[in-house]
Amino acid sequence: MKYLIDHSKKVIHRTTFAGDQCKFHTTPIDRREGTLDSPYLDKLVAEKSYRICEMCSGSMKEE
Repeated sequence: MKYLIDHSKKVIHRTTFAGDQCKFHTTPIDRREGTLDSPYLDKLVAEKSYRICEMCSGSMKEE
């Protein structure tokens, strides 16, 4: 599963379901990052106060 990290807003999006409702398109491209690394995402949430986007995450933590 691929994820998009919005470093400006500290939000993690699931790329398959991310869309206009997520508003990540307002973040400059150089402040976005794509990743497949789940442990990295867990670390951002636990240690850096990132959050999972409610609009596109669905059951992200179940996978």
